[in-house]
Amino acid sequence: MRIQHQVGKLILNIWFVKDIYIHIKDKITFWLAIMLLAGCGANVPVVKMEGMPPDQRREVNKVEIYNQTQLIGRKFKVMNIVEGISCKNKAWDHAATKSDAVFQARYWAQQLGADGIANLQCDHPRGTTTTYNCWESVTCTAEAIKFE
Repeated sequence: MRIQHQVGKLILNIWFVKDIYIHIKDKITFWLAIMLLAGCGANVPVVKMEGMPPDQRREVNKVEIYNQTQLIGRKFKVMNIVEGISCKNKAWDHAATKSDAVFQARYWAQQLGADGIANLQCDHPRGTTTTYNCWESVTCTAEAIKFE
């Protein structure tokens, strides 16, 4: 009788430990999933055009794009190199486009106080990138310029 009692207690303890293990495992799995999803944002600075007020979009679009011929005889200084990245980060985001990447480059130039951008060059669309954490991306670089 005493052995049966101890075996019964042992079985109850095993069930109890098993329940605690399952409970802890479920909580760990839940928090790991939350942390992984929280880290799923784009790793690049992207300005969402859709959320921008129309007047601010107009200001960004006032930043002119110049080619070398248009700059002949004009005095300007290169303020900095700007990079615009269009990134499709989530499955439901719009596709990465060259026009969005150009807008991003113009936005960063406008933030610097530039009059325009020159030597604009855009890459071909890329598939999944671990560098940017994007399903697809397009990158444009340019020189942010200020006329003297």
